Amino acid sequence: MGEKTIQQPLTAFDKFTVFLYRSGIVIATACILYAIYFFYLNSAEATPNEYFIGRIPAIVFWVFVISVNMSVIFLHLYSKQILQAIRLATQAGSVILMILAVTGNLDYASLFQSSGWTGKVGVIGLGLVLAGFSGIGAKEAFCFKLYEGYAYGICLAILVLLQLFGALSARNGYIFSLIPGILILVFTLRKLTLPLHYDIGDKSRY
Repeated sequence: MGEKTIQQPLTAFDKFTVFLYRSGIVIATACILYAIYFFYLNSAEATPNEYFIGRIPAIVFWVFVISVNMSVIFLHLYSKQILQAIRLATQAGSVILMILAVTGNLDYASLFQSSGWTGKVGVIGLGLVLAGFSGIGAKEAFCFKLYEGYAYGICLAILVLLQLFGALSARNGYIFSLIPGILILVFTLRKLTLPLHYDIGDKSRY
């Protein structure tokens, strides 16, 4: 689960898993910040060039999906049920997105403007991956009082629902994504200041 009060000797493998866990959070945060910038480029105030609406969103998107999966894999929780739920949501969302990508139904340029059934499914797939990322935030908030983890999870859930029901324009997406983006950045910076042993806790309880 991760605890402040228990400090067990960390093996090289423990340190490596914590490194991967935190690296996933950092990379996912960077990808989310890029997504906010992408929303800005697609707003009425800016004209994105072909490179930004072509290759980069696809690359950043899959880096985000992979990084969230990596963090979830190395997430430590005493509750196996909650851990399995977080992993299942992340993996299910990833599979949905991969199927859409393979079948040519994943529109990176619009970042899941929910038009048609494939757009709706894309939003659901992305929402499940974001749920996994929100699970990480909730765990950190519960264990270490990084309460912005709760806050960004709620904000992301609202964004996904708005997108699912077609209530977000490119401009609104940019504006509404600023709040969770700032919260996620603060969360990540604060997370990186915590000692490594916090993420391991009592190994006998896993």
